[in-house]
Amino acid sequence: MSWWWAGAIGATRKKLEEDHEEPRNYQSVGLIVGVTGIVGNGLAKILPLSDTPGGPWKLYGVARRPKPDWNSDHLIEYIQCDVSDPNETQSKLSPLTDVTHIFYVTWASRSTEAESCEINGAMLHNVLRALITNAPNLRHICLQTGAKHYMGPFNSFGRKIWPMIRLSRRIYPD
Repeated sequence: MSWWWAGAIGATRKKLEEDHEEPRNYQSVGLIVGVTGIVGNGLAKILPLSDTPGGPWKLYGVARRPKPDWNSDHLIEYIQCDVSDPNETQSKLSPLTDVTHIFYVTWASRSTEAESCEINGAMLHNVLRALITNAPNLRHICLQTGAKHYMGPFNSFGRKIWPMIRLSRRIYPD
């Protein structure tokens, strides 16, 4: 499988040009929430390739800003939507009844950790509320997580001399 090499310079564009014949039936339909970010942009390049596992993929990409010029060659249906707004999220995402996979790779930073927890939990809730009841073929939700999502900065431990950090901070409420 060569799909993971798609990040090589020019490989993605060449592959997309070679395989641009659109299939009529897609095996998987992905929704990338946060498509203009680093991870979302990478997914938008890799998933349409013919040798990507689970493919061929049809893709929707969601971001709050207008579609940037630098990803105009991506084979996605771009949806400008502020997922922190429950009404806008419902109106723009609930019609996507063919979605099989959600790639949630967005994150919002606020001035305090409590505010960040609140807004990020609300954003995820808005997306799931719009899609779970309307996308009967939804099979998988991929939630990007990391230090920004669950805890503040941490000290590197080359040698384990400090006890484990026990924090109750979580971006996504239970």
